[in-house]
Amino acid sequence: MRADAEILVLEDDPQELQRLQVAMARAGLPMLPAQNPDSALAILPYRKPVLAVIDLDMSQAPDSEKSVSDVLAWLYEWSAECMAIVYSGHVGTIEQQEPVYAVHPYVLFQDKRDGEYALVQRIERLLAARYGDLSISRGKVRHGPSGRMYPHRVAVSLLMAKRAKQPLYLDDTDARAARRFNRWLEDHVRSSVRVVSHRDRRYELVLDRDLH
Repeated sequence: MRADAEILVLEDDPQELQRLQVAMARAGLPMLPAQNPDSALAILPYRKPVLAVIDLDMSQAPDSEKSVSDVLAWLYEWSAECMAIVYSGHVGTIEQQEPVYAVHPYVLFQDKRDGEYALVQRIERLLAARYGDLSISRGKVRHGPSGRMYPHRVAVSLLMAKRAKQPLYLDDTDARAARRFNRWLEDHVRSSVRVVSHRDRRYELVLDRDLH
């Protein structure tokens, strides 16, 4: 499984997909493009993106056996470390959001009526997350005082989850990666930040001073 931070974008409009690809390149993260749910579900078992941007409206998509709900359900069940943004002109009210929450209770919503620029800004804010002496820089976690970089997607996911105030649940493989990241923070760069695990397999970043 790749350690690089990547972004899955499920978008049926080819022009919009291309514009988002340019924005992702500017942020320094490779994009995994998918124009229908079948394509997204063909990618996900082999890649572990840190972020998925999901367009609910698939009116221009090629025929697909699966639906957007199937993609969201897969992300929730098998890729809980991946943050998901649902992007649509029909998620402005609680009533519109409830069916999506029923499939994936931790999604973030972005109203398409706010424009593509607002979506790109939100993605860029997540991809420039900061906490303590850590920040995200071009798909890697940077320790400010030393300038050293940690190039693993789990570290990026932890920092993004802290920025978005979202829970982050890790499987065994990614939990080991989180513990390696914590050792790097503690032993190699003496960061002010630590990785803390909870009994429900939830992991989060906390400031070292708050542990004492």
